[in-house]
Amino acid sequence: MDWLYSVGLKLLYPTAAAAVVLGLALVFVRKAFFSRACLGLGLGILLVCGNGWVVQGMVRWLEGKYRTPDAAVSADCIVVLGGGTVPGIPPRSMVEVSEAGDRVLYAARLFRNGKAPLVLCTSGVAAGGLALRPPSEDMAELVEFFGVPRASILLETASGNTREHARNLAPVFRERKFNRILLVTSAMHMPRSMGVFRRYCPDVEFIAAPTDYRAAERLPGPWYRELTGLIPTPSHFVGFSEAAHEYLGIAYYRLRGWM
Repeated sequence: MDWLYSVGLKLLYPTAAAAVVLGLALVFVRKAFFSRACLGLGLGILLVCGNGWVVQGMVRWLEGKYRTPDAAVSADCIVVLGGGTVPGIPPRSMVEVSEAGDRVLYAARLFRNGKAPLVLCTSGVAAGGLALRPPSEDMAELVEFFGVPRASILLETASGNTREHARNLAPVFRERKFNRILLVTSAMHMPRSMGVFRRYCPDVEFIAAPTDYRAAERLPGPWYRELTGLIPTPSHFVGFSEAAHEYLGIAYYRLRGWM
């Protein structure tokens, strides 16, 4: 079921959806009305989903749900969710960070600021994925590089998605008697993550520690720069796809009772 959800989700991304609809316009080219309707729908998808104003609005709503924790906050452990690393496969000489690599950096910073005595890296190989080792081991390598002692790093290597993070960590929290957790993930991903962890770990207090913000405050500039947001660009399509992934993920998780 999860793999079907994953494949279906990708087909709903704007470029894939537009390609399917425009393909239908070509297949049924002899049916003028249907073909023109598909053509119009395909172009509409590209124009709306490539609109930077639309994307920024979607992202800001998700990222506005949780803010940086209070400076005085402390916890039993810092849990950092996977998704921010790239394995050190040649020609790479080491583990690298992806767009969401701020997760690892922020977790290390929270530890070095004395917010918790432990950092728990959680991530396994997602269904259908291939890797030399679980991404949580790559994360551990990086947080150690950024100053977290190896003795202060815990690993969870079996989780392939957000729900599995919470489900697999629940017994770990009980065993170690963790009562308060600083949860580190991307700001867009935080609403779904907090919902799932609160659902599966009701006896633990979770404090959101979001990072990897995509919608920053706008710097003053000429008015005409705002008009560039109307132009469909690759970055706008990526932003729309990532935000849509979270909206659809929240809907799906609520439907399944996972949050």
